[in-house]
Amino acid sequence: MRIPRIGYAIAFVAMSGAVPATAQNEVVVWVSGEPGQTTVYDKLADRFNAENPDSVINVVVNPSDIFNPALIPALSAGEGPDLFMFGTGPGQPAAIIDGGLVADLTGYFNENGWGDTIPAGVINQTSKDGKLWAIGNEVETTAMFYNKKIFEENGIAVPETWADLEAAVETLKAAGYDTPVGLGAADKWPISHWQSMMFGRYAGPDGINDVLFADGKWTDEPFVQASARLQEMSDNGWFGPSPVAIGYAELLDSFWAGEMPMTYTGPWIISGGLNITGDGAADFGVFQMPPFEEGQTLHPTESIGSGWYIRAGSDHKDVAVAFLNSMFFDTEGRAILLSDGVVPVGPLDDALAQADVPRLTADLGQSADTYRSNGTVPAFLDTITPGNLTTASYDGLQALLLGVMTPEEFTQSLEDAWQTAKAEGTIMAPGGLGAN
Repeated sequence: MRIPRIGYAIAFVAMSGAVPATAQNEVVVWVSGEPGQTTVYDKLADRFNAENPDSVINVVVNPSDIFNPALIPALSAGEGPDLFMFGTGPGQPAAIIDGGLVADLTGYFNENGWGDTIPAGVINQTSKDGKLWAIGNEVETTAMFYNKKIFEENGIAVPETWADLEAAVETLKAAGYDTPVGLGAADKWPISHWQSMMFGRYAGPDGINDVLFADGKWTDEPFVQASARLQEMSDNGWFGPSPVAIGYAELLDSFWAGEMPMTYTGPWIISGGLNITGDGAADFGVFQMPPFEEGQTLHPTESIGSGWYIRAGSDHKDVAVAFLNSMFFDTEGRAILLSDGVVPVGPLDDALAQADVPRLTADLGQSADTYRSNGTVPAFLDTITPGNLTTASYDGLQALLLGVMTPEEFTQSLEDAWQTAKAEGTIMAPGGLGAN
C-alpha cells in the first residue's frame, strides 16, 4: 500500500538456489526483505539461469533494517552487489552517483532500445547530468475506482467529459449519496493524489518538468487553475459535507461496502478489495478522470518506487544488463512481474495478455495505456519533492478543501517551500539524457 514519504515497499526475495554460483559469470543481486521469502525475483533468476547456463544470477536477501546501512560501505569496498534496488527520490541516490559507485547505463539504454519502453517522465527520475543511472521499478498509476452497480442503478455511464462527471455527481447526491467521491482527507496524503494528477493535467509533463528541473514556479497559472478546480469540487460537495473528517481506512471500508460510489486512488487497494468483496468484485471498475477543461489533454499518472542500479566496479555488467533485459524488456519477464503484483515501466498491453492478474488490475493498466502516448505525469509528487514541500502540500490541501486558503495562497505556500529547498540543495537534480 502506498503511504506518504515512505514510497513503496521494495520487493522481498530470497536466495535463488536453482544453479550453483560460478565466479566467472556470477551476478550477485541484493534486495531488501525477510530471509526465507521466495517471490518474483527468484522466479526470474531461475528462468534466466536456465536460459543462460554460462551465467548465474544469485539473488541475496538483506533484512530491511540493515540493507541501506550496509549498501554504501559494501559498494565503497568493492565487495557489494553487482545489481541492486535503491531509492530514486530526492537525496537518496546522490551518494552512490556522485561517489562514482554506480555505473552509467546510458550506453546500454541506447544499445538496447530501452527508450522504446521507458517513459520520459521515469527517465527524468532515474537520470542525472545527462546520464541514466537506474531502471525504474515498481510502477504505480492512479485513476477513479467506481461502483458499477451504483452507476447502473442510477443510469450513469462512465464519464467522458467534465460535464458528464458533474452530472454524475449531482445524480448521486440526489440519490442520497452524501459523499459521491471518497477522499480520506483526514490523513492528508490521499489528497495529494488529486494534486499530482490535476497539476499534471493542467500543466502537462513539460509544465511539471519545468518546475522540477528548470525555472518554472508552483505559482504559474496552470497550478493555480488546478487548485481552484479542486476547491470548487469540494465546495460543491463532491467529497462530502465534511471532506477532511474521514480517514483513508474508513473511506475504503465504505467504498467496498457500496456506500461511496467513487474514489480516486491506486492499485494497492485491489488485493484487499478482492478479499473483502469476493464474487462482488465484478461490481467495481476503473476509469481515467476526464479532462477538466475543454481541449485539455489526458495524461495518465505514473510513478516509480525504486530503481535498479549496477555497481560501477562490477566485472559482470553485461550479464547484469542481460538480466535487466529479461525482467523488464522481455514480454514474458514483464508478464511474470505483473502476475506477482510488480508493474514494470512502460506499455503493458502485451504483458497483460500473458499475465495472471485481477480484472481491476488489468483494467487500470489498460486505461493508462490508452493515453500513454500523450505523455505521463508523476502520480506522487510527494515522493519526488523535498519534505518541506510535502508538508506544505499536505497542510495546504486540507486548508484548500476547507476554504480557509485560496488557490493563490496555496500555490504561493508551495513556491515558498520550493525556493527554500532549492537554496538548501534538497531538490532532485535535473533529469533527462544528453544527446546521443
